[in-house]
Amino acid sequence: MKQILTQVTVIGAGIAGTWLAYRLARDGVSVVMLTAGHEDTPTVSLGAATVFNRRLMDSRSPEDLANILLDETATQHPELQSLLHRYLQREFAELTELVPFQTLATMLVPRHPIPFPRLGAGGEVIALLHEQILTLGGQIITGRVTDLLVEDGVCRGIAYVHAEGQGIVQSGAVVIASGGYSGLMPQAHTHNSGSMLGTFAAAGGELTNLEFSQRHALGDLTAGRVLYPPDLEGAQFYRGDERAVWLERAYATISEERRDIEIFQQYWRYNGHIPHTLKRGDISYSLGPIYGLSMGGVAHIGSASNIENVHVAGEAAHDIAADAIIGRPWAIYISSAGRLADTLKSLPAETTPEAFSVPERSSEVDAELRTSVRRRLLSFEDHRFSEAAVAEFTEWCRRSRKELSETHNSDAAILILAESYALSALLRRESRGYFYRADFPTADPTLSRHRTVARYDRFSDTVQVELVPNAIGSRPG
Repeated sequence: MKQILTQVTVIGAGIAGTWLAYRLARDGVSVVMLTAGHEDTPTVSLGAATVFNRRLMDSRSPEDLANILLDETATQHPELQSLLHRYLQREFAELTELVPFQTLATMLVPRHPIPFPRLGAGGEVIALLHEQILTLGGQIITGRVTDLLVEDGVCRGIAYVHAEGQGIVQSGAVVIASGGYSGLMPQAHTHNSGSMLGTFAAAGGELTNLEFSQRHALGDLTAGRVLYPPDLEGAQFYRGDERAVWLERAYATISEERRDIEIFQQYWRYNGHIPHTLKRGDISYSLGPIYGLSMGGVAHIGSASNIENVHVAGEAAHDIAADAIIGRPWAIYISSAGRLADTLKSLPAETTPEAFSVPERSSEVDAELRTSVRRRLLSFEDHRFSEAAVAEFTEWCRRSRKELSETHNSDAAILILAESYALSALLRRESRGYFYRADFPTADPTLSRHRTVARYDRFSDTVQVELVPNAIGSRPG
C-alpha cells in the first residue's frame, strides 16, 4: 500500500482547496492535494465565471458587509463578515498577481478581450494554480478518499483509492474542501453528491444547516442545468398551457441580486406543483427552480471541526448562507483558504510513518443508489413535504445501509448524509430563505438564529439532529 507523509492533506481541487494548497506550498509547507478525477464528482469551480462582487471588494467594515451579505435564513456563519473583512483584500491582491482582472460595472472578472463573465474561466485559473503548486513542490494526486484515519477523536490522515490500488496520506492536518452536497438533491445542476461529508460524519464529525441550499430561479429541469441569459433571451414562459406572465415580469424587473430568492419565495412555493415550460423558437425546456450551492456542511469554528486535526474550506463548510450568491463564492473561498493557510503554516514537519490498518474499499458511489436517493427525496420536497414521507425515507436509508458490504462505505456515506439532510429538514418546522415546507409555510421567529446540527452514531447506525443557537463559541462538539 502506497504511503505518503506530508504536513497538510487537502481533499478537493476546486478553488478553495487549490488556493489553500497554493498558499501553503508558497510558504514552504509540504502539502498533498487530492482530486477525485471521477465524472460523478466534477469540480464545479472549473465551470465558474470567477466573478468577484465589487461591493464586497469596496467594503471597509464588517458593518458594510452585513448589508451586502443578506441572509433571510438567519443562520449564516457568525464569522463570515469578519472573515471577509480581514482576508479578502489580501487574498484577492495575491490572486491578481497571478491572474489579471478587469473591472466591470458591478463585478471584477479575469481579463479577457470579451468584457463579460465567461463560464469556464474558473478552469483556466485553477489550471494555472495547479502548475504553481507543482512548481513550488506540492503534490496533486488523483484518487477518492475512502476513510479518515481517526483514533480517539484525532485524525492522522486519510486513506484513498487510486488507479493503482489503495494508499494512505499521513499528515498533521486534513482539510475537507471537497465541495457541497447539492448533487444529492433532485433537480440539481451539479453531480457532486457530498460523499466526503458523509465520510466525515461517519468518522464522528458534525454537519450543520443541511436543509439550506441556494436555488436558481430558472433551470432546465430535464437536463438539470441552470438557464443563463443567452438561454432566456427572447424566451416565453408557460404555466401549463398559459403564459406565466408574473414569472416573465419578475425575471425582467427584479434586480439580479434578489431575483432568485424572490421568485422562489413569491412564485415557486405556490406554483412548483404545476408543469412549466420555456419556449424560444423551436427550443423548449421544462422550467423550474434548480438546486445550486449548498449553504450547510461541516460545522466549524475558525475552519476547525469537532474532529481534531480536521479543518474545512469552501462549499463543504457552513459559511455561505446568503440570499444572493453572485460574486460571493470565490470571495468567501479564497478568504477562508487564506485564514487556514495562516493557521496551518506553523505545523511541525512530517513525522515517522505510523502503521494503519485500513480495510479494502470500493472507489465508486453506486449510480443506481444515488438515483434512488434523489427520487425518494423528491417525494417530500417543497410542496410535497410530509413528516410521514421523511420518516419512511429515514427508515429506507437505515435499511439500505444494513444491506451494504463493508467495502461500500462511500455508499454508506451517501446514505448517512441523506438521512442527516432529511432529519434536519424534519426538525426545522418552518419555511425560511430557500427552505420551504408546505405544512409550515411561514418562518417561526423562535427558530431565528438557530441552526441544525446532525451527528451520526455508529453504534446504533442512526443520525440524531438538534437545533442549536447560531453563535461563536468554543470548538464544535
